[in-house]
Amino acid sequence: MDVPKISPAILDAIHDTWLGETIRDSAFLFPTLEAVHFFGLCLLLGAMLLVDLRLVGFVRGPARPMLTFTRLAIAGFAINLLSGIGFFVSNPANYAGNPLFWIKMGLVLLAGLNVAWFELIERGRILALPEGADTPKRAKLVGALSLALWFSVIVLGRFLPVLGVG
Repeated sequence: MDVPKISPAILDAIHDTWLGETIRDSAFLFPTLEAVHFFGLCLLLGAMLLVDLRLVGFVRGPARPMLTFTRLAIAGFAINLLSGIGFFVSNPANYAGNPLFWIKMGLVLLAGLNVAWFELIERGRILALPEGADTPKRAKLVGALSLALWFSVIVLGRFLPVLGVG
């Protein structure tokens, strides 16, 4: 797979930012970012599991309480976005040159579009269902796609350090 070509000057400029230098010069900042990233991942995945498992029908009960967990998922995503930026600026050329990084970012984008679809189209329909009713097929698809995308993002994220990134 060809990776997007980012100008070396741009990567150098990102590398030389105060944030990139601070992360590289600190013995504890990168590991702290990893811990924060893991915490954000737990929030994101834990919340999305509850919502998605309700959508696909593995969990029964009223949908409204389950959908309140989307706020935690958004908080987890925000934490991961910020800590992920820290990872990237610490060594942008290493990340930008790795095809798995770009695949992961593409999957994050697709997962985000899936969430947007859910929030804009499906959420209202789910909330209008009678309590405990099964979700429509399209909502099941959204939930299943969400599970597949987020688990794929996690797996690819774990491979980045193994393949020399991070």
